[in-house]
Amino acid sequence: MASMFDAHDRAFAFFKGTCTRGIYDNMKTAVETISTGKERLCNRRFLQMASHYLVEPVACTPASGWEKGQVESQVGTVRQRFFSPRVRVKSYEELNAWLLDKCIASARSSKHPELTDKTVWQVFQEERAHLVPYAGRFDGFSAVSKTYLVRFDNNKYSVAATAVGRPVEIRAYAERIEIRHG
Repeated sequence: MASMFDAHDRAFAFFKGTCTRGIYDNMKTAVETISTGKERLCNRRFLQMASHYLVEPVACTPASGWEKGQVESQVGTVRQRFFSPRVRVKSYEELNAWLLDKCIASARSSKHPELTDKTVWQVFQEERAHLVPYAGRFDGFSAVSKTYLVRFDNNKYSVAATAVGRPVEIRAYAERIEIRHG
């Protein structure tokens, strides 16, 4: 879930705004129960994130690939275009910076599929004004524990002896976990 929060934050920070509606593919980090039609019971933390960014989550119908706007085929295209030959980097930071540069260069050079007289980048710049202003990072904190071992994501972490028997707060991010007390 921390990776999902981080991905949303990085995207919205780059866009300098958020969309008003997000389409999600019934992933377990977002959806607890699939009911009939479009009815879903989303998990509490996912809804807190959506509320923070003012995004209305909309779930896809199971086994209805056409609802995702050809996203899955585009993943293959991006994988072929950006990762052939295989990229070698020293860190995730270097990889993320490299990918950002490649994405921007691709958007600046690729014609928009519908507005063929413009590039994807030009259309994005025009649409940017219609985004909801970026509200800052969603702090996806998690659980509270009263033992010397804190459980998060099926892992156990030790806390300082001064925290034994007292509540601690776990804040999980894509690259680190923080355990806070007092």
